[in-house]
Amino acid sequence: MSKPPASLKTAFLARAGNRWAQAEPALRLNILNALSDLFDEFHQRGLADPHCAQRLAKGSDLEHLQRVAEMLLAKHLWDHGFSLTSGRAGPDFRASKDGYSVWVELVTPEPKGIDPAWLGPSHQEGVWTYPHEAIALRYTSALKEKHEKLVGRDGNKPGYLTQGIVRQGEPYVIAINQHLLHGRCPSLGGISQVPVAGEVVYAIGPQQLHLSAATGKVVHADHSHRPLLQKVKPAGGCVGVPADSFLNPAYDPVSAVWALDLQEAALLAPSKERLAHVHLAATIHNVRATNRVPSHLLPSQEDWIGEVTASSITLKRL
Repeated sequence: MSKPPASLKTAFLARAGNRWAQAEPALRLNILNALSDLFDEFHQRGLADPHCAQRLAKGSDLEHLQRVAEMLLAKHLWDHGFSLTSGRAGPDFRASKDGYSVWVELVTPEPKGIDPAWLGPSHQEGVWTYPHEAIALRYTSALKEKHEKLVGRDGNKPGYLTQGIVRQGEPYVIAINQHLLHGRCPSLGGISQVPVAGEVVYAIGPQQLHLSAATGKVVHADHSHRPLLQKVKPAGGCVGVPADSFLNPAYDPVSAVWALDLQEAALLAPSKERLAHVHLAATIHNVRATNRVPSHLLPSQEDWIGEVTASSITLKRL
């Protein structure tokens, strides 16, 4: 791809600099230098589509941050030994390492339906309500969108498989960057204490206690079964949104969901004054997947997979 105009890079760095306006001057300079180098490398290696620089420089805030996330994910994969390619059509990256290749389709959901008070900085004290169901609904929406990119939608729009971009024997991973869905408390965990991504593909709900009718004491603890999330309709009432994708044969072509929190601060080298920032990451493998991804291939702190029997669903950490 040809080098984008210098004016677009300058405008991109100005936008990024505004996010770091309150940082110490040296820290701000370091992050802008790192982003400048990453912008160049991302384009020089042919991973940027024709609209990337324009979106980074002049797109909406959401478009800008989504493109930043693409660059951060590329660097995360490079730093862990992957080689990356990208075409003009199809998933964001084809990532290869140790003889394995996997298609990675990234989505950074916007925080629709999430209380702005949760997202923004606040000095309010006391107990805060964790908007776990709203966050889970953003995951289900992102998952549905990228699943349809792979298999097509309603028989009218062909997907990557039909087009031959992703072949039948190739793994396909949906990467969901949760960075815009939280404020004060970065975490990939849900109400169940396992990753939200695991909740919405294996129907896992909140923890529950089973009490003895005779004594009232706890005799057993587990997680509730939650195959549906409740979404409020604009016209009123609620509709059930499936939260059991990896139990659905239609999702067999999806190898895994890769939950992420991609952070610009991870570009900074650690120092005596500053600990290293890392991208939070958890890979949730599809037990039914047509094409499995080897465990621990993708750079994550956690790998999980479901174990399904006639009477139970267990999310097991690998």
